[in-house]
Amino acid sequence: MAENKVIVVNESMFGKDAAAKTAAANKVAKEYGISDEALAAVEDFKKALTDNNAWDLPFMGYVNEDGYGYAYVPDRAVATSGWDAFKAFRALPEDVQTAFAIRMLFTHRDVDRYGADMFLHYEHGFKVRFEGPGSNNY
Repeated sequence: MAENKVIVVNESMFGKDAAAKTAAANKVAKEYGISDEALAAVEDFKKALTDNNAWDLPFMGYVNEDGYGYAYVPDRAVATSGWDAFKAFRALPEDVQTAFAIRMLFTHRDVDRYGADMFLHYEHGFKVRFEGPGSNNY
């Protein structure tokens, strides 16, 4: 992977269609050495989240505590079906986890973007910069 681990996400992407967001995220992932196989596995995990109605769970482990900051809550990602989305995420190969988190940076959902930001920052040393009107850079 590259030395300079900075991902820049232009917030204008949030309003684009799914194909455009996926293409932008995949381009970034490939810049960091993510393979086509890993990108395909992202689609499988997305399907598992949908099949288990688990999109609203902190499957990467991080959640925004209603304005109080972020918390690491890996035990809060169990779907009503009993499927543990966090354990399933952690069972993925590291490159698939990274590719999935990069994909989530481009989504329209704040919860997924910021959870991905925390995962990539704390666990993989990436710095994520959001650019555009109203973005917060730290």
